[in-house]
Amino acid sequence: MRTVGSQLRHTRQAKGLTVDAVARVTKLSRSAIAALEEDRFEDLPAAVYARGFLRIYAEFLELDSALLVGDYDAALARKQALEAQMALDADPAQTPAYLRQAPQRSLAMTPATVLLLCATAAIALAFVWSVQRKARPAPVALRPGLHAPLPASATGPLVAPVASRPAKPAPSLPPLPGRDAELPRR
Repeated sequence: MRTVGSQLRHTRQAKGLTVDAVARVTKLSRSAIAALEEDRFEDLPAAVYARGFLRIYAEFLELDSALLVGDYDAALARKQALEAQMALDADPAQTPAYLRQAPQRSLAMTPATVLLLCATAAIALAFVWSVQRKARPAPVALRPGLHAPLPASATGPLVAPVASRPAKPAPSLPPLPGRDAELPRR
């Protein structure tokens, strides 16, 4: 079975292209092309870059880019599974950090957690109570002998009569000095 890199290299050589010519047209660096052709994908910045570089290079060589990217993904999955298996078989101290399992945490509530939750709830309730207490107006105390005012009730018309005389015109201002023309009246 041919690897992704060997397919790229074989096709490039069959077309009579040099690495420099491919780099010039695709704008990929020579080191990236060499890493792709030698299946050294770990030398590329990240898996997403490797997929993009593969797509660009395969389309330039008129290969099926989706097929090559799929082959790359399958090879990457096999490599990661192999590393994980080797990590399980190896000494735990030698296992890379990204392969170690995180310790399982218990969902049990410790007394300190319960106390912290109760204190937080008490503070929140005290805050809400104080805000509501300040928002309510205090009752007005009346002097002894005074009674609370009664609401007013109207028996007659509620609209005041309006005078029917027109308003006086506003006084006109004298012309400004240095201006010899009067403003036109409307």
